[in-house]
Amino acid sequence: MKVKSSYGKEVYLEDWNTPIMHNEQLWLVAELRIMNGIHLFFKLNSSSRDEYYSFTISFRCPLRITDETYAHNCIGKYLNRKVIRPKDEQRSSTLKLWNTSFIKEIEENNALSGYAAERDKNIFQYLIITEDEWVEFITLSPIEWTFHKCIKIDELLNTYIKESAKQ
Repeated sequence: MKVKSSYGKEVYLEDWNTPIMHNEQLWLVAELRIMNGIHLFFKLNSSSRDEYYSFTISFRCPLRITDETYAHNCIGKYLNRKVIRPKDEQRSSTLKLWNTSFIKEIEENNALSGYAAERDKNIFQYLIITEDEWVEFITLSPIEWTFHKCIKIDELLNTYIKESAKQ
């Protein structure tokens, strides 16, 4: 459910339902930029070493990865809710945000707006909070998560590179 941020200025946030949204620890283990897109690979802190979640966005999508130290100050200000989350509700590591400085900078410079005079306030950014980085991106396409089991990260990356070379 979309809720108002205590930051004000028409900023809203919503938990983004993903396979990695509720976890003890989340790690961004790789970012792979190849011809068919930007692939992001995440690992939950689990007993199995060879399980990864990934998704792909177009290389045209705005993407920003910020160290957690800096991200907490420049992005974290948006995450406080005007109405506090109930205590029994689990925090999410994946969110959607509306009207942040990141999306305004992208859209006001006509990167997404199709050169319309007025901003499209329905466009939002995605945010993934990991242990070391905060990943922000904007995409107008649906995101499909893939679960990879029983594979080493180097083998997984090689698989993606080989698939890209075939296209």
